[in-house]
Amino acid sequence: MKRTAMLILIPLGLIGVGYCFWCYAHTEAYCFFCPSIDTRYAPGFSEERFSQIRSGMTAQAVQEVLGGPLYVQPYVEDRKEGELWFYTLDGKCKWGDWAWLCRQVDFREGRAVAVIRRVGYD
Repeated sequence: MKRTAMLILIPLGLIGVGYCFWCYAHTEAYCFFCPSIDTRYAPGFSEERFSQIRSGMTAQAVQEVLGGPLYVQPYVEDRKEGELWFYTLDGKCKWGDWAWLCRQVDFREGRAVAVIRRVGYD
């Protein structure tokens, strides 16, 4: 009787754990084991080079350090034009939807005004 119960309960337990992991992987949760699991990076990007970027740098100086961004989003705030340069984006992981490491540089009037380093949940 015990052996039969074990043969039923163990596979059911594994299926349950697998289902819980699948659900967790599709809720835009932070992956503690691999924080960058769902992060796409610009060619040549590194955290070391990103840490060299400071407010006040020109767009050209930022490109010399990091290269070109993956995506540029123009915006207008307080009647001043700006751009957000995305050096990382969401969507690398094909089998789950995890949080991603967001790395951006905010420019106004051709100069960096903010260096953004956060976890993206979207």
